[in-house]
Amino acid sequence: MKKIIIMVVVILILVIIAIYCKFVLGLASQMADPKVSTLEKEMSWEKEHKLWGDYDDYEKEDYIVKGLNDYDLHVTLVKNPIPSDKYVIISHGFKSNRYGAVKYVDSYIDLGFNCIIYDMRDHGENAKATVSLGQFESEDLYKLIEDTYNRYGNIKLGLHGESMGAATSLMVLAKKPKVDFVVADCGFDNLYDLIHTSYSVAKVGFVLPSVNAVMKLRYGYDMKKTSPKDALVGNEVPVCFIHGEADTFILPDNSQVNKAATAGYSELHLVPNAAHAQSREVLGKAEYRGIIGDFLNNINFK
Repeated sequence: MKKIIIMVVVILILVIIAIYCKFVLGLASQMADPKVSTLEKEMSWEKEHKLWGDYDDYEKEDYIVKGLNDYDLHVTLVKNPIPSDKYVIISHGFKSNRYGAVKYVDSYIDLGFNCIIYDMRDHGENAKATVSLGQFESEDLYKLIEDTYNRYGNIKLGLHGESMGAATSLMVLAKKPKVDFVVADCGFDNLYDLIHTSYSVAKVGFVLPSVNAVMKLRYGYDMKKTSPKDALVGNEVPVCFIHGEADTFILPDNSQVNKAATAGYSELHLVPNAAHAQSREVLGKAEYRGIIGDFLNNINFK
């Protein structure tokens, strides 16, 4: 009888361990290997929310840029109807793709920019790859910045990012790229801290160290090092932070932390009644464009 009891206890422990491991692996894969949106779905969503604007009327050019370790990034140049030496690279959010960045194109076209939108790794038309929400993506973005100068010559260049794209646009600043400004819309300050907050609300905060261990061993990165606030230390590139006050996914405090971390000129615009990644939709094109335009005037960007 004693042996049977011991065997049952051992089996129960093994079952609990197996369930725990499956749960942890599932949480890790939700971030590193997510189910992403299609181009068609993003286009439909943008049109339904009246954010597609005049995109179809602009002249465009598609091409591929080699990112980190020669990973292919699908890129679209949206040409300004009036020839211009001003360019902006727009990075989309988690599970989205380059069509999710279209909502910002009209504002920048109105401000005289050519717009570069692209699929971040594992998203859109790109091949499957590990998603790190900023670490690998910032290396890709750095390669895209280099390509943009090689392709278009003596230009002025800014970055704009939403959510994961904002974190990526901030993290690349640690590499000191040649960029004139960054607009970071609803980005986080540190991935580990962000997920800790989310897991704590769901009462599963205790699994986070295990999830991060999986990230290191299986996916090759440490969530703690996906850290825009650390990348901003010593940064002198002007940054405009935009964040919805009603954002419960990435709290506005994240942008406040990032603003405090940067050494250069910065602004923070909190948008009332805007949930996560909804500032452009809530404000409308003109008011959102006004925030960016005023920011560019404040830094004497010509």
